[in-house]
Amino acid sequence: MIDRQMLKNFRADFAEAVKDLEQKYGLVIDLGNIKFWLDHFEGKISCKEGESKEDVNFADFKKYCSMYGLKPEDFDRRITLTDRGVTQDYIITGIRPSKRKYPICLKKVSDGTSWGWTPGPVRDACRKED
Repeated sequence: MIDRQMLKNFRADFAEAVKDLEQKYGLVIDLGNIKFWLDHFEGKISCKEGESKEDVNFADFKKYCSMYGLKPEDFDRRITLTDRGVTQDYIITGIRPSKRKYPICLKKVSDGTSWGWTPGPVRDACRKED
């Protein structure tokens, strides 16, 4: 039977299995969202040129950052944001233009969780620290 735990294990095994292909072809291979049922599952595989996922994220960031008032040097920058009265430190990890409401990708410093954020507060935090 297919369940969440099996898919979590599959994803880890898949990442390990494609490492040789990534090196051989200079690609980053990503298994996207997986939909599953009791007897089967399906997912989307994407391949982008680059040595690592961070290289791909940086290339995308450079391409799209000006659309959101950011600069290429803002990638991997540590910023402080306040949400609902709680101030946290984040690191800018990328941009996903397909996410219209929260296109800026951040990683919370305290626990490493990923967050989407609106461009305005991120841009303001970057300029404040310049």
